[in-house]
Amino acid sequence: MARSRVARRSTKRERTKKNVTWLTVAIGAVAVVALGAAIAVAAAGVKSAAVDGSTVDISEEILAGGNSEDLAPTAVPDAATALIEVPDVCGMQLEEAETLLAVAGFSVLRVSTPAGDAVPGTVLTQDPQAGSKIGAGSDVSLVYADPEGVEEQASTGTNASTGLVVCIDPGHQSQANLDPEPIGPGSNEMKPKVTGGATGAVTKQHEYQLAFAISLKIKERLEAKGVNVVMTRVSDAVDISNRQRAEAANKVNAALFVRVHADGSTNGDIKGISTLYPSGNSWVAPIEARSLRAAKLVQAAVVNATKAQDRGLSARGDIAGFNWSKVPAVLVETGFLSNPVEDKLLATDEYQDKLADGIAGGILTYLGLQ
Repeated sequence: MARSRVARRSTKRERTKKNVTWLTVAIGAVAVVALGAAIAVAAAGVKSAAVDGSTVDISEEILAGGNSEDLAPTAVPDAATALIEVPDVCGMQLEEAETLLAVAGFSVLRVSTPAGDAVPGTVLTQDPQAGSKIGAGSDVSLVYADPEGVEEQASTGTNASTGLVVCIDPGHQSQANLDPEPIGPGSNEMKPKVTGGATGAVTKQHEYQLAFAISLKIKERLEAKGVNVVMTRVSDAVDISNRQRAEAANKVNAALFVRVHADGSTNGDIKGISTLYPSGNSWVAPIEARSLRAAKLVQAAVVNATKAQDRGLSARGDIAGFNWSKVPAVLVETGFLSNPVEDKLLATDEYQDKLADGIAGGILTYLGLQ
């Protein structure tokens, strides 16, 4: 139901009031740092301060459940360590967000990502998150929608010693987009642009979060070997279709397009790892043989690293992310989130490391780097 004009104005006033509050606190904190003076915690409205390198929450540690508004002014030993709360800039235009953060005393790092259906320039995510308390001058990374995001990412890391590019696609995203897109070039058959993915039977972890975590670990391992890595997405809050993901790999002429997913089934007993590769239609015929070779190497390496059940290879001609690809491609199903045991295993750093070791090892073997 659409909100009334009064409700929208109320929301806008609340957000403006919140940002003004952040600005007031931030300006006061930055001024104090510049003067090198002790600050009065209660008077400035700051509820935590760094003391001896650790963060002390005044309302919990000093008042032991009391009201922080009743606390008498307390001096911080070193004003330069005063912490400032990070404002919420998600949803703002990049320039507006940068201005707010700069006034608050922070440095801004821009990270572009393909715009999808988002308005170009919109801040999609921020790190640290809103409400975090960090020191003046600290960096705040802003991931923003940018139609040229793929090209910008591809231009980074050009000093990679091998000159090879691998495109990693962390499956799914935080919000599904079920609008139709052609399953392949010139096709009248349609499939959803990107579905929501699976959810853990026990942990309730989302496939898109798991895929992103594993992908970052793979990226780290490949870059350590001199491989230039391009990610199709650098946050969960994007809107990038399967066709666009394949086209991202095409644009950078990737030596291999690696898609990271997790599986799901109505049968909670099913478990194990499988690797999919493109096969069976004219769209993928030029890349089928190389994709199959990569799939064999990746599957063998990841099963060896994890000791998981080997579910083998699967030839697929019905996946848009394959059919639009002009470069060799594989899709690794890292386990079943519908299996309670495997779900809990997939949620651990240790097992994710094993998956990343195996997948990266198979990729490096395919590239001739080990």
